[in-house]
Amino acid sequence: MTLTEIIQIFRSENPELTDKVISDVLLKKWCIQGDKEVCALTRCIVGDSTIVSVASSSVYDTKYDLEAEIDKFFDIDDFPGGGVSFDDEPLEKTTVAELDKEDSSWRSRSAGTPEKWYRRGKFLYFDYPISTADLEIRVYTVLVSDDFVGDDTTPYNQLSHLEPYHYGINKYLQWKAKAKVGKPNEAQIAQAEFFDYAKFMKSQIGGNRFSPVRITSKQNLYHNPNSGR
Repeated sequence: MTLTEIIQIFRSENPELTDKVISDVLLKKWCIQGDKEVCALTRCIVGDSTIVSVASSSVYDTKYDLEAEIDKFFDIDDFPGGGVSFDDEPLEKTTVAELDKEDSSWRSRSAGTPEKWYRRGKFLYFDYPISTADLEIRVYTVLVSDDFVGDDTTPYNQLSHLEPYHYGINKYLQWKAKAKVGKPNEAQIAQAEFFDYAKFMKSQIGGNRFSPVRITSKQNLYHNPNSGR
């Protein structure tokens, strides 16, 4: 569904919410935010990026600003087959607590080849200072979606394999609209329906993170009930 069609469906399902009650301008702003929330919750916009290593003698200096290095960075996608690799070797995800448990002196290690990675905030760290510069660090990523604007555009970065889930934006509009017009009970129900939809969507696309989603009859149960399908 295009942005125009999503708003038309919202109006048809809520005829009492005319543009005098909730303007198209506000609905379009909610569509932008709803698109980003759906994509963040479902982790459906993914990619991979490369960073060039910098030689260092300290684990504290062996860190990379993911937001600066990767456009629209949201998270590291550590789904099986993803994560982080160094010089074409996949690395193991870890935490500071796990590293402390394994070796309390790991912070003073000499430079070498990293075996594990961890993230704190926007920074990517390794368990060893990297001894060699200009080697490839590949990061599989979850990305923030592009702004959902333009009357003829579709949500979720206009990815065709996500078309069955466009109605998720309408779920978001229902939640925001009910809260806007002072119906807290209905807003609470709509909010729960939105998060249930996002949970379902994530469960369906999770196993196909790097390939098009295979459409099944089960998914059709979650389509817009007024779509005629």
